[in-house]
Amino acid sequence: MTSRYIWGTALTLILLAACSHGGSKVSNEQFAFLDSLGITVNDNLLLGDSLMLPDIYCGDPGQKDGDLKGKKISGKQYERLITPAGKQFDDKMANWMLLGVRDMGSGVTLAAYYACSGAGYSLDLMTYDRQGRLLDAINAREQHLLWRIHLDDATNDTVFTLDAYFTLAGDRVTLHRTMGRCVMDFDRGLKGKPIWQQWWEQQYVINAKGHFVLQGQHVTKEQGTVDQYAALDFKSWDMLVCSLHDPEVMDTWNDYTELVNSTYDPDYQYNPFPWDVAQLYKMNPQRFLSWMAAHRGAGNRLLPQFKLPTDDRPDLLREVARIDDPSARQWLTTLVNSWDDKPLTKHL
Repeated sequence: MTSRYIWGTALTLILLAACSHGGSKVSNEQFAFLDSLGITVNDNLLLGDSLMLPDIYCGDPGQKDGDLKGKKISGKQYERLITPAGKQFDDKMANWMLLGVRDMGSGVTLAAYYACSGAGYSLDLMTYDRQGRLLDAINAREQHLLWRIHLDDATNDTVFTLDAYFTLAGDRVTLHRTMGRCVMDFDRGLKGKPIWQQWWEQQYVINAKGHFVLQGQHVTKEQGTVDQYAALDFKSWDMLVCSLHDPEVMDTWNDYTELVNSTYDPDYQYNPFPWDVAQLYKMNPQRFLSWMAAHRGAGNRLLPQFKLPTDDRPDLLREVARIDDPSARQWLTTLVNSWDDKPLTKHL
């Protein structure tokens, strides 16, 4: 595992403020399931066109932490609204807040949550039908962070910064991301301008099933000479902000592999992408394996990346055994058994 999955606990500082709300009650059957849980949707609990988090981005010392406006989630509300999303969202010890809701059409309600705990924080988007049944969810952890590049050298103040927000328009959700490298005075802020910065967008469409259909990424702006390895590292992390269910996720990831292959030198020893592919598998193993079995030809660019650590092989083979098609089961079993003992050693 690369160091980028370790630093979040030590370097994230968030101020969480629970705010009371006035405003008029929204009369809409779309939100009746929330009303039945004791959550009154008023004007202040409707999501606007931009979804921001408290800002601790160090690229601009003029930016300050902001207050979160929303409703704190009770244990009962958590069990009904959050628990069905599964293990990726199962953090009962966190402070959960409903930031707002939005009617996305076709009977689909979008809800945005903020969760803060000792392990960091996340911004979670979930969709529900009119009965309040969960349809899909995406999890965007550590939206704003400060990562010291030289962890073993306390005198080196070179850092990566990362900032993000969502915009909502019609049935579309867009993740906007800014990454930069700069030098910090941790008591006074940024030392001069960022060495380089890159901006990119990741688009989704919420379909009639309430699934977040990942459309892909594109860079919108660059400043300075961007470290493409570092930038791609975070882009592949963002690619894990995707639907738990929709099968089109696999096609988008397969296309994205072209960018990974064109950027990374085959001899580069710290490509984290195979680890990210393993995480994509864990989001929905049956979806992943079914797609792999159906794409056994040259068009499967994910295949060379799909190798799990040895400890995960028994669980993987149990998932393979659940595949209905005998031919697919045999092909996947042969594939897994052909892997060497330490498939990810060069990437860790």
